[in-house]
Amino acid sequence: MSTLPVAFLLVYDLLILLSTFRSKRRRNVTLIALILLFFCSGMPALVYQIVWQRALFAIYGVNSESVTVVVSAFMIGLGLGSLLGGWLSAKFPARGIFLFAAAELGTAAFGIVSLRIFHWAAMHTAGAPLLYVVALSLALLLIPTICMGATLPLLTEFLVFRRGEVAYSVGALYFANTFGSAVASYLCATFLLREFGQSGSVRIAVLMNVFVGGAVLLLAQQNVSRPKEAEPIMSVEQPILSIASATVLSALVAFISLGFEIAWFRMTIVASASRAPGFALLLATFLGGVAAGSFFAGALAERNPPTRALGRIGIALALAGGLTPFLPPWVAFLRWKGLNFLLACTGFFAITALLGAVFPLLCRLAIAPSRNTGRAVSFIYAANIAGSAAGSLVVGFVLMDYLGMRAITALLGGAALVLGFSLLHLRSPRLTDNSRLKMVLAGSALAYLFAQSLYTHFQERLTFGIEAGRALTLARIVENRSGSIAVATNGAVFGDGVYDGFFNIDPRDDKNMIVRAYAVGAFHPLPKRMLMIGLSSGSWAQVLANHPNCESLEIIEINPGYLNLIRQNPVVSSLLTNPKVRITIDDGRRWLLAHPERRYDLVVQNTSFYWRDHVAELLSTDYLRIIKDHLTAAGIFYYNTTQSDDVLATGLTVFPYGLRVVNFLAVSDAPIPVDPVRWTSVLRSYQIDGHRFFSAAEPGAEALREKYRKLADSLQQDQIPFGMENSDSMRKRIQHPLIFTDDNMGWEWR
Repeated sequence: MSTLPVAFLLVYDLLILLSTFRSKRRRNVTLIALILLFFCSGMPALVYQIVWQRALFAIYGVNSESVTVVVSAFMIGLGLGSLLGGWLSAKFPARGIFLFAAAELGTAAFGIVSLRIFHWAAMHTAGAPLLYVVALSLALLLIPTICMGATLPLLTEFLVFRRGEVAYSVGALYFANTFGSAVASYLCATFLLREFGQSGSVRIAVLMNVFVGGAVLLLAQQNVSRPKEAEPIMSVEQPILSIASATVLSALVAFISLGFEIAWFRMTIVASASRAPGFALLLATFLGGVAAGSFFAGALAERNPPTRALGRIGIALALAGGLTPFLPPWVAFLRWKGLNFLLACTGFFAITALLGAVFPLLCRLAIAPSRNTGRAVSFIYAANIAGSAAGSLVVGFVLMDYLGMRAITALLGGAALVLGFSLLHLRSPRLTDNSRLKMVLAGSALAYLFAQSLYTHFQERLTFGIEAGRALTLARIVENRSGSIAVATNGAVFGDGVYDGFFNIDPRDDKNMIVRAYAVGAFHPLPKRMLMIGLSSGSWAQVLANHPNCESLEIIEINPGYLNLIRQNPVVSSLLTNPKVRITIDDGRRWLLAHPERRYDLVVQNTSFYWRDHVAELLSTDYLRIIKDHLTAAGIFYYNTTQSDDVLATGLTVFPYGLRVVNFLAVSDAPIPVDPVRWTSVLRSYQIDGHRFFSAAEPGAEALREKYRKLADSLQQDQIPFGMENSDSMRKRIQHPLIFTDDNMGWEWR
């Protein structure tokens, strides 16, 4: 996945930043320094957001409820910070720059101890109720996010106090800070988190906060006694829009913008095969577009009368609504053709630039240069943050359970069109008198309608990629807030665009290597109490639940959509009525922390590919120690390594004994002997929905048992890839492994 398309867009933003300093009108040391420092301030804020959310997800899980709680807590802190910054800027208009420095240094102080605080919280809140999680998340994030949210109103007040330009000051500062966050997101995707992990990235962010805070203090000392350098460039005009109206519009546009981001995030997850850098690169594009739009809007607004600003907002929204429905089929087409889906980032960038233009234009409409500019900006900014939080909650937490990507995109695009049309009508009720506006409206509406015809085979192309042009066609798809599950006509299951198994329990047609599930009888003498993390197609759970020695099987699955698919598939549907089986919808790690008293003879985890986003949290040494605490004295943890020697080595770091079965690893504190005679006896006793695949009466059963005996015999041979291997052989074979931890996140960013 080449990152060049995103890099080119960020270079474009950089050229905008540099062009600002070439203008004689803007060539001012204080202004240039503040814009550069606010750019630097945006970088650590984004790094903190990614790392802190990741750390909190490890505590509370990555199920939709926990994600929503953590993101909302972050947004609430930013909104409160904006209001506090506005109040402080009104009370101390000439001291805003000092307060900005204090906010940066306060964020750095929290950053130094942040991961320790989160880890402490994990030890004391394991399995806490959701309301407690909400309160604690807010408490943990309140101080640093308030400091972050306060910076824009503080600097806006200071800059307007010195230069008298509202829209330009807001646009330039918002551009610089957002562009800094976009650059940080790109750096996180390309090398920062890969090379430095969570703790190292936080330390770098702390150093940047300290640098910005110290530089601002030096700058403040040189400018605090100076009078304002220039008179306001434009005369003070009466606002043509009330603060209340501007805050409502700001919230609505932010709601639509974040709704788009949530829908695009889902699309990016599927298109990138659930790679963590994929979302970071989308975020960099999103922020880069917002930055460019805010700068151009601020610069244009100051050169034109405010009466034009409302029309420009309407045009921006209408164009964004008309163009957005083109993005999903474009991404699907690129994936279908085997091309880099990030080529669609130009479209993301253009649409977010249109939406990013709204905030400074609203400030131009509703705020006149005065000593209370920062406070007025804080209201509009806080509304922007509140709308963003609401968009994330409503779209990601509610609409995703009822509507698919196409429907949500169409709904949000239509909302942007309607809002844009309404604002244009307010500006000029007689639209027929303005041919250009008429063309914009007609073109946007026609583009919106035409885009709906491009969704033929959209889901197949997006989910299966180049495979869609070969043998795979879509039989069923389930979309909800937990993800996207697609089933091909051949029975293959894809979770968020990644192969996730087959509906198959028949060992004679072993297209999903179900032999690994039946192999439990070879190395575990008596697995009475079982726990399974992850359900997927239910095929593995069906085999385990019908193991002759199984007395109970607890299953933890994060996505309830799998239950609907299992219910409709006769191969596995009886699993849902099996009295031995109990299924809980929750994040696996969160559930384990919430039930420290549970002990199991066997814990099974058919983990997805070791490089997928958040999968390291189910493979790390930190997680394996949690698993160890849930095993009986001779209990075994049996999980998928997806052909990764690093995952094998990580398991053998925590457990003294191990056994590789094809690409699965069994680990325990007790030796794990393989008993072929017992395995044969267990296989003969197997019966699933009346099928006795290994019974002597079944055709080909003897050949099947012989095949399994050869698998057991491979343990005595030398490192057979699709055989068995003991821990001594693995330790000798694997050299210089990467040991997965929560901090380095395994291969997710590599």
